[in-house]
Amino acid sequence: VHGKDGKPDVVVVNSKLDDNEVENVILHEIGHAKNDGDVLGDYQTDDGAHSCSEHGANVFMIHEKVKQYFALGNEIQDANWLNIAKSIGTQDYLQVQEELNRYRFEE
Repeated sequence: VHGKDGKPDVVVVNSKLDDNEVENVILHEIGHAKNDGDVLGDYQTDDGAHSCSEHGANVFMIHEKVKQYFALGNEIQDANWLNIAKSIGTQDYLQVQEELNRYRFEE
């Protein structure tokens, strides 16, 4: 929720979500904050802008979750994109694969 009159923006998260889901929602919303300024069109009325905005927020969340996976000491050769996607709670398998490939090529 965008703050008005100089008040900060606020993220409201459903209290029924588990900790992993809460983290995913927050990361997704941070992705919006970081990327939506680069999206052309109105999120509310332009389907293309809406789709682009949601994709960018999901890419950010997936990037951060994969980064956490490796920060926990997991090895790239042991990484299974399907298991990681399931643990994140995403069906964007291609994006998870792309993130893993970034780590593979950095080694």
